[in-house]
Amino acid sequence: MSLLDDYIESSEAAHGTSAIQYGVNTFASVNGFDEQDDVRLETGYISTGFGQVEEPIFGLDYVQFQMPTKLVDMAVSNNILVVALDSFRLLRIDLDNPLEVEEIEIVRKPSDGKVNKIFFDPTGRHLIITTDYGENYYLYEKWKKTKSLSKFKGVIITSVAWNKQATLTDPSTREILIGTKNGLIYETCLEPADEYFKREEKYFKQVYSIHESTMPITGLYFEQFPVNNRKYFVMATTTTRIYQFIGLIGPNSSSSSGLHLSSAGNGNDTIEERGEKAMFENLFSKYDVNPGYQELPGELPHSELHFFSRFHELQQQGIAESFAWLTGPGIYHGSLVYGSQNVGDSVVDDVQLLQYPATPSDDDSGKLITEIPISVALTEFHFILLYKDRIRAICQLNDQIVYEEMIPFGHGETIIGMTVDDIKKTFWIYTTLSIYELTVNNEERDVWKLYLEKKRYNSALRYCKDPAQKDKVFTAQARDYFSQRRYKMSAEIFADSTVPFEEVTLMFVEKDEVDALRVYLSNKLNRLRKNDQTQKTILATWLVEIYLSKLNSLENLASSAHCSPIPNKATSLTSNTEAYFLEQLDEIRDEFRTFLESYSGHLHRPTAYHLIASHGRNDEFLFFASLIGDYEKVISHWIAEKNWSKALAVLSKEADPDVFYRFSPVLMENEPYETVNVWMRQSNLNPRQLIPALLRYDHKKVVEKVNQNQAIRYLSHVVANLNNTDPAIHNFLLTLYATQQTSDETALLTFLKNEGREMHYNLDYALRLCTQNGRTQSCVHIYSQMGLYEEAVTLALQNHDVELARINADKPEEDDVLRKKLWLTIARYIVQENKDIKSALEFLKQSNLLKIEDILPFFPDFVIINDFKEEICDALEKYNATIDDIKVEMDEATRSSDHIRLDIRELKSRFAIVNSVDRCYCCNYPLYSRTFYMFPCQHGFHSDCLTDKVRIYICISVQAIYEHGKKCYFPLRCSTR
Repeated sequence: MSLLDDYIESSEAAHGTSAIQYGVNTFASVNGFDEQDDVRLETGYISTGFGQVEEPIFGLDYVQFQMPTKLVDMAVSNNILVVALDSFRLLRIDLDNPLEVEEIEIVRKPSDGKVNKIFFDPTGRHLIITTDYGENYYLYEKWKKTKSLSKFKGVIITSVAWNKQATLTDPSTREILIGTKNGLIYETCLEPADEYFKREEKYFKQVYSIHESTMPITGLYFEQFPVNNRKYFVMATTTTRIYQFIGLIGPNSSSSSGLHLSSAGNGNDTIEERGEKAMFENLFSKYDVNPGYQELPGELPHSELHFFSRFHELQQQGIAESFAWLTGPGIYHGSLVYGSQNVGDSVVDDVQLLQYPATPSDDDSGKLITEIPISVALTEFHFILLYKDRIRAICQLNDQIVYEEMIPFGHGETIIGMTVDDIKKTFWIYTTLSIYELTVNNEERDVWKLYLEKKRYNSALRYCKDPAQKDKVFTAQARDYFSQRRYKMSAEIFADSTVPFEEVTLMFVEKDEVDALRVYLSNKLNRLRKNDQTQKTILATWLVEIYLSKLNSLENLASSAHCSPIPNKATSLTSNTEAYFLEQLDEIRDEFRTFLESYSGHLHRPTAYHLIASHGRNDEFLFFASLIGDYEKVISHWIAEKNWSKALAVLSKEADPDVFYRFSPVLMENEPYETVNVWMRQSNLNPRQLIPALLRYDHKKVVEKVNQNQAIRYLSHVVANLNNTDPAIHNFLLTLYATQQTSDETALLTFLKNEGREMHYNLDYALRLCTQNGRTQSCVHIYSQMGLYEEAVTLALQNHDVELARINADKPEEDDVLRKKLWLTIARYIVQENKDIKSALEFLKQSNLLKIEDILPFFPDFVIINDFKEEICDALEKYNATIDDIKVEMDEATRSSDHIRLDIRELKSRFAIVNSVDRCYCCNYPLYSRTFYMFPCQHGFHSDCLTDKVRIYICISVQAIYEHGKKCYFPLRCSTR
């Protein structure tokens, strides 16, 4: 549909159309598709084969608008349409509001000539009108009439290169280039002024000449380089030549968007008068001598230059990506590549010349004739060619005509040209009396098929619209690669297609391409859904078998290789050396392990174990077991290999205590030190469950780096650091201490003493064990712990350890009788065994319970008293001193009794006066009301009140004492009458 919805109606009745049908062989069938996938050229329609109804890509719509006079030229920019009439009037239509048509008069002189061409900038605001006499006019968007461009006088403009950096906020055109009929290029800047007599052209300066006055500049365009914002590229064409200019803009220009060269001070000053350079003057100055150009032969009187940019929004205009030049031999087109080009270089790439298609003549001769178009337009994938009676569209991808339609026009009506709105991407055809719009709908719809035909698969995929189209591309690409024996690449793409799984796998199996099959299965596995658990398990198991076979095959090839050059950076490995096969082996091994890491959860463990073991792949077996956390198999393997250190390394990663209990006996027997280290790092082990492993340990048979018994080391850690209270553990540790091949009981005694009063071992068992192993000191300590001090002292004396006996004799601190008895036992032993009076006397000094008379009975009857005369004298002197002290105490007691008798006699005569108003200090009733007590301090209490008061503070056991105490104060007992 046209943008002029209000003007466009069905024109088939008034303007009959004749579309040419081409044969079905215009497009060759695409590989992998049926012959029915043909093109209907009159609409550009290509059937995708999926049965959907699709609109034609191209369509010609007639605009129902009556021209007041003949049309001379037309331009459309930013949805603004401008028509130049031969009556020196302009029609301006905003296509967003097409009902309002502005008619604008071109203010001119009769001698100014006829309107030759109009030029409209991309923003739709600036319009330049040129006549065949070199008079030029300017119209701004808000104006109702034109203004003459006096500086342009005498210049017949043939092309204009507009500045893309002009924005809607800036009323000026910025710096633009003007191409003229006599081969000159000017630079100027137009800025509308409110005063009528003020000139809009800020300057107008020639910047280049092709030195061919008979060659008009038919096309002119400039573009800023994306990387360097001071570098520009300019392309200019004549009817037979194409020029390229690359360079930096002048020093007066800004680095970001070019300097807006305007007058300073007086508005009439120009750049020439100030001696300044135009923006592009520096760029063109590098091409003054021997400018490079390309020339195509031909005598075409007209020529056009068009550019295409994928991004065409006004505020986000992208750089031009391709160009098309209308020449005599054909359409010269190519892509534009911006890089590090400098002066003399070219940005044009992949240049081609599309010859004009030959069509049968109108007569019956059947002769093919080639007709040169009047105008050309460029889209992303097509060339649009305008002829004197028809419109054609040629696909850029295969140079085939995909659309052709006759243009209906009346008698005396001729086709003038075609214009393009580069911002809105609309295409307009105009005659002397009519306007048509060529609509382009979904141009890229069938591009995927064309790229597929050219085997440009990536490009085809980029333009696919649905999965069905992508599947056709994947299928064709995979089969093409398969036919080229590019099996791995084919496998990757087959995995993306819907070709049956069985068909693809059989294709690779028949070709014996196991590597490609592996790639296909891996990619297919990656694409399975989450719920396809069974399929994932089957594919993963198959891949395990393939990987294992590949690893064994590479090992066999490496072992059979005869030469193995040392690889270095300068030389690459050949494909038949041992080093090459080993490198391949490492790659496949890494790939296999990565696969296991990704899909171990989908493998059936017993099956995977069986496959890996059947191929003898121990490393992979251990890797898989470690990966899935089956450390039992890994530990069992290393134990079978007697590699205790690796077994312990794996065991240390295990968190299940049952695994420790299972493998600890054999590890403790062969590597006790490291085994205990592993145990000590685990806090969740039950030491009772490790007793079997500790029983397997024999300290005498194991040569260790340390002399410490490892069983004792672990159990001590458990008891001391983990605060274990299990009696079995304590009894076992006690057994280990008691049965050590050493006479030193320090460790055993330390253990027994650390137990303290809260003993977790069995005392009877400990006593029996220590007795059996001759641990005397420990037995003595155990007796002491049991409270059997006499047995402890006796055992110590039996083993001639007087010091130990003396220590235990002092332990019953609260029982002096028992202590004295124990000390007497020791004294008897010393006297009877040593028969040494001096040592007995020395022993006597160590105790404060024994005296000389206590140990005298232990001496023989005929011992000479001289040996301990001094001690006896000392004892007698002490007795005398004691007797004197007792006499003094008796005298003091006698005096105290005398004083007491005197006090008692005096108390019998003591009295107190009680008044009738005296009251009880407890109940505040008169004392005479009942029995009372009167104290010397004159406090009176009723007897029952006082009794109740005192009983609050004394317990029952003190009641008798209390009753006795009442009599000691001699209260006055009175009774009232």
